Amino acid sequence: MLSLAERTGDLRRYAYRLLRRLKASHRQSEVDTAELRRQRAIALRPVVRGLCGVVGSYYIVIFISHFFYEKGMDLPIMAGLGGVTAITCLSFFRWTRGAESVQRLEIATLIVSLLMYANVVVSQYLHFVPAKLIYFVLMTLVFATSAVSLRVVVPTSLLATGTMFVMAHHAGFPVLKQHIWVGVGGIVTALGMAGIMRSTIFRAVHARLVAEKHRHEAQILAHYDALTGLPNRRSFFTELDVALVGAKNGYAFDLALIDLDGFKPVNDLYGHSIGDALLIEVGKRLRAVVGSRGVVARLGGDEFALILNGQMPDDDLRRFGEDLCDTLRQTYVLGGGVCANISGSVGFVHSDPGAQWSASQMLERADYALYYAKQNLRGAPIIFDRRHENEMQDFGAVDQTLRSSDLESELYIVFQPQIDLKAQRTVSFEALARWQSEKLGPVRPDIFIRAAERSGLISDITLILLRKALVAVRDWPRDMRVSFNLSARDLRSLPAIARICDTVKASGVDPKRIEFEITETAMLSDFDQALEALALLKGMGSRIALDDFGSGYSSFGYIHRLPVDKIKIDRSFVTQLLRHDSTVKIVKTLIDLCGNLSLDHVIEGVETAAELCRLEEIGARYIQGYYFSQPMRAEAITAYLDAESWREGLKKAG
Repeated sequence: MLSLAERTGDLRRYAYRLLRRLKASHRQSEVDTAELRRQRAIALRPVVRGLCGVVGSYYIVIFISHFFYEKGMDLPIMAGLGGVTAITCLSFFRWTRGAESVQRLEIATLIVSLLMYANVVVSQYLHFVPAKLIYFVLMTLVFATSAVSLRVVVPTSLLATGTMFVMAHHAGFPVLKQHIWVGVGGIVTALGMAGIMRSTIFRAVHARLVAEKHRHEAQILAHYDALTGLPNRRSFFTELDVALVGAKNGYAFDLALIDLDGFKPVNDLYGHSIGDALLIEVGKRLRAVVGSRGVVARLGGDEFALILNGQMPDDDLRRFGEDLCDTLRQTYVLGGGVCANISGSVGFVHSDPGAQWSASQMLERADYALYYAKQNLRGAPIIFDRRHENEMQDFGAVDQTLRSSDLESELYIVFQPQIDLKAQRTVSFEALARWQSEKLGPVRPDIFIRAAERSGLISDITLILLRKALVAVRDWPRDMRVSFNLSARDLRSLPAIARICDTVKASGVDPKRIEFEITETAMLSDFDQALEALALLKGMGSRIALDDFGSGYSSFGYIHRLPVDKIKIDRSFVTQLLRHDSTVKIVKTLIDLCGNLSLDHVIEGVETAAELCRLEEIGARYIQGYYFSQPMRAEAITAYLDAESWREGLKKAG
């Protein structure tokens, strides 16, 4: 999993990419042109409908008034024109309801403007009154404030003003002189008002669309992962809450957590661009496997989650998980010709309406299954079951007890010897942690160490155990070393490593007598950070051993980059020695490779004389296991060294 610093770096890169896209969109077109025109029409629609409604109502009154003031043939002409104008305006008022087309609004305003113009022209033609020429100026102002576009404003305003000049000219030069400046001022004012009003409205529409676009992008960022396009952690928990409500109503589902194995080395080796490309490809593969069966989300870093609709039987779910893991295991061909190989561990949990789990409780169980997979079956699926539930409950009790216990008095160390077959003597002891809890009694190391790692107490426990081990070492022969295990959390924390160095220096024990053991998993969880931590330990003079080699990634390709002095070959090989000749060849190859790299080796877990004989035949030198001795308390070591009781074991093996 990625560290908090890397996740923060992810967010910075996401923000940078979004900013770059926003700038690019600003340079091209911040909003869609068609949408902009539609929104402009929607903004101007109330103005046009207001014009149609007001003018239609006005001409209803005018239509009625003509029956009181007009005589002869003037009555049908003026009443008919007024009636047509009123009906047309009210029809357009209805026609433009819901209009989202600028063209429709332009047609309505143009026809209404021309009908208004026609009424004034006919009225002046039948009953010319010089004072009423000002109506044309007033019309230009109406056209300017109500027309949709300048394509309507300009021709109608010019038509009205031109007609006023013609009529004024026929009335004589004094009338023309009186109206010419009024007309010019009116049309300038009309066009100026039209430009200002429309630019103001259009700018407001544009700004609103830009704001909506940015708000939409913010919502996408809030609910979707910017790198892969998958739903993000927030969206995932929303979906999970919905699924849990459905589960209470009989709609069961399965939840899966996925963590990539080997992503960190690829990201460190090739850089973040390749790491990002790899995560994108992982997202695509997960979507392809899941399809329409559920939701795929990226929780952050190299963690993904699935919500699968409908609850599958265990066998079907296991097969689905195996297919998923096989898909993730296939080679990734990335940019620049880079080929990467990673795998994924998966933890599944069935929804359980009877348990009334919350989202966090269900996620905790999926996370436990994932943790179990990574510790025992890396690159494979694990389904959370009743056994895991019991373990988790025990784990919770251990975690709480750890927090409230006097660890300084309850923790202690036992030591298991490491034998040099060539020199036929003990050369080192491995310090093994033990906890005799006042509340729980003896607690298995794998349980309380794991609980301490998850709770963050492991660094404090490391210092307590290291101090106890160093106290014991002071009484040993000066050529006798001690091997001490460090956790992944210790390696990821430079302050923790600094405290370890200070503890060693304060003990008075020569640092060269101390061998710190690290696991492959701990190294690869944050390779660069681990290298820096190991450099501090090596700089102090201590030795470094790589523990459980063969149980994890097991690659000599990265060992040359580590300041390692010793390889500890995992017991899983020893258990197969007498069953498979291929295992013998593998162990011999590992021993030979250690020799070629000038590294010591220790073979763990030797329990029988037959295993020891086979290892001697293939050149094994350093051995550790119950065949020679079980782990012992510090006070028993002096007697053990005096007796060197393992010699009898060698005779029996011979």
